[in-house]
Amino acid sequence: MPKAKRAARVNAGSVGWLVIVFVSSAIALFALLYWLTSSYLLHEVDERLRGEVAEFHTIGRAEAIAEIAALSRRDIANSRPYGVFDANGARLAGNVAVLAAEPDRQPFNYTQTFRDRGTQVEGHYRGIIVPTTSGVRIVVGHSIDEIIVFDRTLVKTLCAGMTLTILLAIGCGAALNWMSNRRIRAISEASREIMTGKLNRRLPTRGTSHDLDRLASIVNTMLDEIEHLVEEVRGVCAGIAHDLRTPMTQLRAGLERAGRRARTPEDYASAIDSAIMQSDVVLNRFTALLRIAEIEAGGRKASFGPVSLDTVLRDVVELYEPLAHERGLTMKLKAIAPVEVIGDSDLLFGVVENLLDNALKFTPRGGEITLEASQVDELAMLQVADTGPGIEPGEREAVFRPFYRSGGAKAQATAGHGLGLSLVAAIARVHGADISISDNQPGCKMLMRFGRD
Repeated sequence: MPKAKRAARVNAGSVGWLVIVFVSSAIALFALLYWLTSSYLLHEVDERLRGEVAEFHTIGRAEAIAEIAALSRRDIANSRPYGVFDANGARLAGNVAVLAAEPDRQPFNYTQTFRDRGTQVEGHYRGIIVPTTSGVRIVVGHSIDEIIVFDRTLVKTLCAGMTLTILLAIGCGAALNWMSNRRIRAISEASREIMTGKLNRRLPTRGTSHDLDRLASIVNTMLDEIEHLVEEVRGVCAGIAHDLRTPMTQLRAGLERAGRRARTPEDYASAIDSAIMQSDVVLNRFTALLRIAEIEAGGRKASFGPVSLDTVLRDVVELYEPLAHERGLTMKLKAIAPVEVIGDSDLLFGVVENLLDNALKFTPRGGEITLEASQVDELAMLQVADTGPGIEPGEREAVFRPFYRSGGAKAQATAGHGLGLSLVAAIARVHGADISISDNQPGCKMLMRFGRD
């Protein structure tokens, strides 16, 4: 069975259960309405009958016979019958035929026939037996034929309403099933296109607050992130291929020259040294990539603890100050008060080391590099500023991507493999910090801002 048909059947079954629940609820509602209406009408009749108990309870025998005989001759005698019976159940007066074997003062149903315009008619009554102090028992009746007719009319009306409700429920269920299947088919088609590699395709939405729309929006957001990650992976793969092509080509060319031209042990030793150097270049690139992957996986969070940023800056400055002096650069450290964060000291040392290494590469002789650790509004900040050529605003986000190299002549001429700032960005993410680049006029400022947590 095709998947689309199977999904449609499942959806139709779900809608069918909803229809069944809806119809069952409607039946229960209509039954409750019928019961409440019928009970209310009978309750009203019973209240009238109980009112008769107080009226006749103290009546005398002769008075009861005379009054019941008079009531039995009225025009409404057939709808409001009365009867008087002695202690043995013999009728003394009235148009109630027999004394029913029912408890006193408790309403009950009974039937009896009477003549209406020369025709024998069976009537349905609600009656109550009233015991009197004189020893006779009076039966008071009340016709319930109108209530029975009303009940039948109500049943017919409810049945008609039930039929209409069922038809409406089936129609609405079929419409909902059709609309849901149409939406699901559209989503399935889009999903199949995405699975074939069209990562720029998105699930269709209607801009409503419908559950499927909200789910599609969530999936589309996830697809945006997946597409972004896939593009990053493609960029990294392309960067790896491009970055490793030169050293691998040089390695191969060197080995090929050695194989064809080397004649002495010194020639072979020189070729081996050159091959080792090129291999180290390749291994350094892979080591940097693996370090980025390890950091972004969060494997180093277990070693997190209190770290003093001012201490880290002092250690880095102490290590790199001779190199800066050799290149004719001035280094300034601004870390007056202790600034503490939660993190990994080795990783944060690597952040400062990479930022400072970039500043040393691009700052011309006579320039100045400033390292600062500060606390602003309970937020820890780490800043490295230089007086170099700076980074163009359009490249300030791109430089954090692996293997990205700025288009400037100075950057292209500087040795490196474009992974330093990628490593910095990965370490910042694992520390819950954000890093930004701004203009130092001249040069650039690298600012790392740590979160409150």
